[in-house]
Order: sequence, then C-alpha cells, then structure tokens
Amino acid sequence: MTALPHVALLLLAIGSLTGCVMFAQPPAPLTCDADLVGRWIPLPDSPQDKVPLGKDDHADVDAQCHVRLRDSAKTAQPEFDALGFTLDGQRYLALGFKELDGLFAASAQTPPTASKGMPASAVTLIKYRIRGDELEIAMLDVVQVMQRIEQGTLKARETDTSTYLFEGGPKKLQALLAANPDLFDEFGGKDKTLRMRRATAGELR
Repeated sequence: MTALPHVALLLLAIGSLTGCVMFAQPPAPLTCDADLVGRWIPLPDSPQDKVPLGKDDHADVDAQCHVRLRDSAKTAQPEFDALGFTLDGQRYLALGFKELDGLFAASAQTPPTASKGMPASAVTLIKYRIRGDELEIAMLDVVQVMQRIEQGTLKARETDTSTYLFEGGPKKLQALLAANPDLFDEFGGKDKTLRMRRATAGELR
C-alpha cells in the first residue's frame, strides 16, 4: 500500500510509496484543525507536479475537515475526512481505511484493506505544518522506516510483505513519535515535501 494526505497532500504521497507502514490506532483523539479549512492550490515548485493535482486543480476543506479534491482533467471529485491531532507541537493527520478508499478514488491504484492481520482501527500518519498561507506536508519515510525495522532499531510487526504495523496503545505510539521524529521526511525538502498555498479571495469561484 501507499500512503498520502492533506489535501492533495494525501493523494500525492500515497502514490509514491513502495511499502506500507501503519499504526494500530490513532495515537491521540482525532479532531478537525480549523487552520486547514479553505481552498488549497498546489505550488508549482512542489513534487506535486508529478501527481494528479496540477496548477489548475485544488483541494477544498470544509468546516468539518471533509476534503474534496478537484482535478480539472477528471469529472470525479474524490472525498475523504482529514482529521488529526497535535503532539509536542507537531501536527499530524491520521488516515484510516475509509479515508484511504476516498483518497485512492483519484488514482488507478488499489486502496489498502484491513485484511491479513491489519486491525480495522489502523491508520497511516501524515505530518504537516502551516506557515502563513503555505501548507507543507511531510510523509512517512517508508524506505528508511522499513530499513530500521529490518535492522531491529525499530519494532513493528510485519503483517504482509512490505507491510508493517506499529502496535500498542496511544501512550506507546505517542512515545514512538516523540522519540523518532525522523520517521517522516523533513519539512523543506525540495524533492519530497508537498506544498500548497491558501487560495486568495479571487480564486474561490
């Protein structure tokens, strides 16, 4: 499986992963981040140019953090909920199987399922930050995470080939995130960080 988020954010990432890393459950209660509400447009120098959302596309996030992706080249508008949590000042989105189903609707890929030892409560995480009118999304560095798991420096259960699950309750998963900030790509990375800008008033038509 692959994994993505916000906004196009999610889609993009999802199509780029070679393996799957999930968490047994959300590490904290999920809420809607009011800062995400609005319309977001991909920035031209973002890796998002390599995925479905282009310069004429956008993502709309309503007051409940329900996301609708608008791809000008397609009539379908994939939808999903982008709920998340804040931990130690870092913001995360948690996408479960229902959300991934909606996200994958924008691609030709097959969405992951809760089969083969994967609990229905499992989620994949996306880290993000908002600076002014710019949204940056950092995905899980799946290749690096999988290498560390195979080397034994991270503990996770392999539920299927190239599919790993971090197990435990919220406190254990919170401790995992706090101790391993490098699980995610770094913000500002030109090759990996996904970036979008908030639409101006004239772009809300």
